[in-house]
Amino acid sequence: MNADKAAFFDSQTESEWSSSDYTETELMKIRRILVAARIQPGSRVIEPGCGTGRLTRIMSQLVGPRGHVLASEISPKMLEKARMCIGDTDNVELFLGPIEDFYLEKHSFDAVVCHNVFPHFDDKPSVVLRLAHGLKLHGSFVVSHFMNSSGVNDLHRKTNPAVARDFLPCDDEMKGLFAESGLVISYILDDEHGYLLKALRQ
Repeated sequence: MNADKAAFFDSQTESEWSSSDYTETELMKIRRILVAARIQPGSRVIEPGCGTGRLTRIMSQLVGPRGHVLASEISPKMLEKARMCIGDTDNVELFLGPIEDFYLEKHSFDAVVCHNVFPHFDDKPSVVLRLAHGLKLHGSFVVSHFMNSSGVNDLHRKTNPAVARDFLPCDDEMKGLFAESGLVISYILDDEHGYLLKALRQ
């Protein structure tokens, strides 16, 4: 686990971007993410980098008692806050550590949702391969941000040395990265509404 990144995100636990309630504009973007990922009652979802659990809670409510959300986080303080956010919900499994350290049973999940986390993976090919391994045939893999890629990359460049090189790859690089893991990108939206990539397991 990257200790510097974990410490940085520990320091961000109470920041507005990580802990405030979603705004109406953000909730509209969240709905777009959930539609892209095809989250519905009974879905089994992997959420790497769940942060303080705001999206985790929404997905937990959406998948219902027959569904399951497996969420990971490298920041102990953020994970602690996620546990409080989610409460005693029994359809969510939270664990501390990078997603690549968690065993994912082959073809056992309907969707992967990487919200505000993809640039922070140190070994992106390895992570995508591991997550793709856990996806069912025709399962959805979504990468999303509230900002577009240029905004995300510029923000990280200026924020802190721990994340200064954490960038969203260009479209061609993403297509190659996902293709190597048996995934086909359906679309990449990168505009004033944010960043949204959807891929499917073939």
